[in-house]
Amino acid sequence: MMKKIVYITVMILSMQFGLAQQDPQYSQYMFNQVVINPAYIGSKEALCATMDLRKQWVAMEGSPRTGTISLHGPLPMKSINIGGHMINEAIGPVKWTAAYFDFAYRFKLGKGKLSLGLSGGMVNYNMSLTQSDYKDPGEIFPAQNMGPKTKPDLSTGFYFFNNSFYMGGSITHLNRPQLYKDSYTFTNINSLKDTAFINFSLNPHYFIYMGKGFLINENFVINPSFLFKNDNPGRGGSIDFNCNFLLKKKLWLGLSYRSGYGVVGLFQYMVTEQLKIGYSYDHGTNRIGAAGGGSHELMIGYNFNIFKSKMLSPRYL
Repeated sequence: MMKKIVYITVMILSMQFGLAQQDPQYSQYMFNQVVINPAYIGSKEALCATMDLRKQWVAMEGSPRTGTISLHGPLPMKSINIGGHMINEAIGPVKWTAAYFDFAYRFKLGKGKLSLGLSGGMVNYNMSLTQSDYKDPGEIFPAQNMGPKTKPDLSTGFYFFNNSFYMGGSITHLNRPQLYKDSYTFTNINSLKDTAFINFSLNPHYFIYMGKGFLINENFVINPSFLFKNDNPGRGGSIDFNCNFLLKKKLWLGLSYRSGYGVVGLFQYMVTEQLKIGYSYDHGTNRIGAAGGGSHELMIGYNFNIFKSKMLSPRYL
């Protein structure tokens, strides 16, 4: 039975959505793509600060709670872009934190710009089974607190964009950081010797996405997009289909369909040219979505236009 407890705990780490995605899920990724692609940094021609808070499956005890902050922008020569971001997440008995330095080199390509990015940092996991409920009273696991474990982590990506179109691709966890590889011998409730195995690594995650803005008139823009993601080439992955609408250059309203999971509704309001506030709500239609209830995500962003450059058209995002 102990083997099952440990297996289920490790599975929590990889069960972000129906496919075994270990990276946090973001429903408003299109407004802050640095969380999935280091090549995005600096593309706004401004110093951009963003905070994202997410509570997933509010009806499920121990469900993921994620907080992300990022800061990035171009250097004065503008072809070099630097930044950083931090992630903190709690999932049941697991808490993890990661901090990254992001770098991107950008150059003109045709009618747009191409950016190549690299991200490097450290990820720290802390798995504490003292927070787990045991099925059999009296069950004891001698190494209940197995963390913290800290390992280096690398990601890379590309990003092409102009004023009305963007396309990107990235790979996170290039080096497959192995956080746990241990075995423990213990005496089970039947007074017999048993062994539990812990083996957990971060798999590379693959992202490909694209979006296009269509200017209907000065007060109405349509921006369809999609995101394909996969953490195992042997499986089919999943796709987000999104369609956002910009009204009067102030308010974004959007709908998304996430294959294998459900639907998302979102809005973002531009309080000023620099300040934006967004919110999204996920409604799962699969088994875990129905059992876990909805998911909430709040985003706040501010762009410091320190170079006094003309900001990109809002239809591009």
